[in-house]
Amino acid sequence: MKVVESYPFQFADAVFDIYWTDRRKLLLPIHELCDALGLDFSSQLQRLKRDVVLEEHVFTVSARVVRKDGVASDQDVACLSLERLHYWMGTVNHERVKPGLKEKVIFFKKEMADAVFAYFRARTLPDDMRAELDAALPPAEQAYYRMMEQASSLGQQVGEHGARLKGLEERMKNLEARLVGTDFINMQQAKQFTDAVGVLGSMLKEKHKKGASPFAIIQSEVKKKFQVPSYQLIPESEFPAVMEFLAKWWAREAPERPVPEIFVARQNRLL
Repeated sequence: MKVVESYPFQFADAVFDIYWTDRRKLLLPIHELCDALGLDFSSQLQRLKRDVVLEEHVFTVSARVVRKDGVASDQDVACLSLERLHYWMGTVNHERVKPGLKEKVIFFKKEMADAVFAYFRARTLPDDMRAELDAALPPAEQAYYRMMEQASSLGQQVGEHGARLKGLEERMKNLEARLVGTDFINMQQAKQFTDAVGVLGSMLKEKHKKGASPFAIIQSEVKKKFQVPSYQLIPESEFPAVMEFLAKWWAREAPERPVPEIFVARQNRLL
């Protein structure tokens, strides 16, 4: 991660640089945060690295640092992403900050606790209980809770979509890893596969007159068995196993009938 730009940032009673990186993250130098609050940098850095919520948001970047004597130099700077600043503030012991900031830290922690309750309230309390609580609240406070509940619902949806996207990305990575340097079935083998599916599907349709399309079921089972999104992406090395899979399916469903020759894999490759 590289620092692209720096901007003045006001925190507590101090002003220092916040870093904008090439990964589109805003990072705060932990040393400056601690100095502003009167906290020990080394102990806070260790606490950040021990916290499962914070550790993934602690980064070290090379940045231009200006000392108090005006001398500037490139240094490795331990930083916390802005996304976790408020959570970290909620973990700070108010007894350890500068005397003049103690009441401000306490006020912030109370305000954060109230905001967290409002955000998760709908996930904690049933509708009727929330309605009972809201009945005694001023209209502005009721509107605030409704807005926070909407934000919470949207947050859940974003999380669910993010999890789905992460799953898709993982599947794509696995597929790409499998595809590198792989020879796939050629046109003759692809035709043999579709002919074999047609023969097997026709037999299944004749035997099981009701139910879903046997042709779609066969295609789906092959893709699931051999972990490919399309029969055209079956690796050539696995083609005999695919045809054997179809042949055994035939043998299970029609043991009294000989297995058609179409299920015998052909290895001829087009050059």
